[in-house]
Amino acid sequence: MAILKGHAVDTGRAGTGRTQYGRRLPHISAADLSALTRQERRIADLTAGGLTNREIGERMHLSPRTVGSHLYRAFPKLGITSRAALRDALGKLPGTRDT
Repeated sequence: MAILKGHAVDTGRAGTGRTQYGRRLPHISAADLSALTRQERRIADLTAGGLTNREIGERMHLSPRTVGSHLYRAFPKLGITSRAALRDALGKLPGTRDT
């Protein structure tokens, strides 16, 4: 067992980390991140930091719908389906929170 962001993770099988509640943690590699455009990556980092589409849009001079569109394209590239999964996945990688 290892502790990751306050969750006990079973590390017995490589790449299949699960929380103590059995929820599968997303696995995003550096190669997955390189599939993102620079704009998608910046928006993903800000989203993982807890900002809303409106807040991100204000910082980047984009409409909230444009921010949502970038996330819509980024999620499948990363193999995730929610903002929470994005937060969990990017929070595990070193150097990903450069807002």
